[in-house]
Amino acid sequence: MKAAIKKIKMIYIIRYVCASLVGKADKKIDFLIIGAQKCGTSALFDYMDKHPFCTGAVNKERLLFTKYYKKKLGLKRLVGYFSFGKLFKNKGKCLFFEATPDNIYEEDVPERIFHYNPQIKMILLVREPVSRAISEYNMACWYATEKNKCVREDPEHEYFDRLKQPDKYPFEWFIKEELRKMDETGSCTSSAFHYPDFIRHGLYSDQLERYYRYFNPDQLLILEDKELKLNKKQTLFRIEDFLKIPHYNWVESDLVNSNIGVYTQQISAECKLFLKQFYKPWNEKFYEMTGKRMDW
Repeated sequence: MKAAIKKIKMIYIIRYVCASLVGKADKKIDFLIIGAQKCGTSALFDYMDKHPFCTGAVNKERLLFTKYYKKKLGLKRLVGYFSFGKLFKNKGKCLFFEATPDNIYEEDVPERIFHYNPQIKMILLVREPVSRAISEYNMACWYATEKNKCVREDPEHEYFDRLKQPDKYPFEWFIKEELRKMDETGSCTSSAFHYPDFIRHGLYSDQLERYYRYFNPDQLLILEDKELKLNKKQTLFRIEDFLKIPHYNWVESDLVNSNIGVYTQQISAECKLFLKQFYKPWNEKFYEMTGKRMDW
């Protein structure tokens, strides 16, 4: 018991020393990768953590503004999310950052981020919504069947048990169920119902609209996943310019894609076409909001 108390005290002492050395008492997270899910956020997190002027939180998805949200996120608590060594990277003159894809999805998050740091910068990665939904479904099925793990909170196992039976409950079943619930609740927000959520994660215009209520558009850098995949160095240079940090000498061979999924569940052409038509009005609004037309 004494050893445990001593260890806890030591952790708090280390946090206090780190907080004192890192800089000002009001030091905050400087930028966030806010989403979207299955759009390359893990790869971007890994890349930016390599940058000498950036320090990423220990482990991606700390859920600071979603599941584990607390109104007060002072420096002493904040440094606990970063590794001791990285706090002193570049003599402590680094941008702190974190990545949680659900930040773009959950509707309470923009206001929470704004109250935390109204000057914060954010990076949003998006992907053609039909392929994004299929990728999320395949990931969920893989975790359920291969790892016996649910990627969503599901205490009654209703969602999880069906993901473990893709032959009986294919992607199309989940799409119909989500559409039914959207019609039943009259809402497509994340809080209307928990799951399925494959469709709603791709309604980017609704999600972006919530952020624009609190932040200026120039505080958000919006990128398509293809830009990061096909033009890594050029896209990273754009991100550096956006964050106003020096260009790093990126080595292409070090920029390896993370969390590359394997699609084992086949989706019918009819279902893909239906979803493409379904997303069309949201996509058009997204293009209009961003001034950026994508080949979706």
